Amino acid sequence: MRLALALMVMLAAARICVAQIATALTGANPAVVPVPRADGWWVARHADLLTRVKAGGVDLLFVGDSITQNYEKTGPAPDEVFRPIWDELFAPHRALNLGYSGDQTQHVLWRLQHGEVDGLAPKDVVVLIGTNNSPDKPGGARAQTAAEMAAGVIAVVEELHARLPGAKIVVIEVLPSAVAETKSAKDTVVNSMLRLRYGFSTNNYARCLDLSSLFVKDGVLDAALYYDPRLNPPKAPLHPDTVGQRKMAVALLDALYGRSVVAASK
Repeated sequence: MRLALALMVMLAAARICVAQIATALTGANPAVVPVPRADGWWVARHADLLTRVKAGGVDLLFVGDSITQNYEKTGPAPDEVFRPIWDELFAPHRALNLGYSGDQTQHVLWRLQHGEVDGLAPKDVVVLIGTNNSPDKPGGARAQTAAEMAAGVIAVVEELHARLPGAKIVVIEVLPSAVAETKSAKDTVVNSMLRLRYGFSTNNYARCLDLSSLFVKDGVLDAALYYDPRLNPPKAPLHPDTVGQRKMAVALLDALYGRSVVAASK
């Protein structure tokens, strides 16, 4: 009886979450309205990547924000040298990096709808997006709710699936950070909603990947795995450093291709 009741409560909660996401997808939700950014570097990167995309030959595609773009960095500090990780673990799989620092889901949607995956046929796609949607910035754009954020991530995944129907998509859940308690609480809800959508065997094209255990020790965020606190001036932990990024890359490689491939890469 208790088990049956618990299952009923879980089902009811799932229905509520699905209803909230559906509302966020169809309502006036900024997270699902494709828009470009006006930053010069952003426009230039988009143009450069369109040229790269036309060349084709991509089996592994990364889509995301600064944490993904960081794989291209070679400094300036020793704990921000990420390119060797990419070259060692992902480049052999003919990988392409579509990460843009500061992007939110609506920016990714615009990029996908303006050529960044046209003509590609990757076997695997890795999505890590949403963390920039969650901060409540005073004086900035309207703060997005957890349901709106989740709807934005889902819109990105579904856009990718529609354009790359043969690809398997790994949705990395929003990584833990220490920017603000309100952000962390919102991110937790978002991840729960993503699991409801992609965490079960409800489809054959997308699945969630929770990497939070790599960055949390005894229930506390391990700030030593982030480079932000060592910046001048220091900032709250948000971006994994070289050690943290490698941990994440190895776990992702294992999820994509199995332990034998990880062992072979060492």
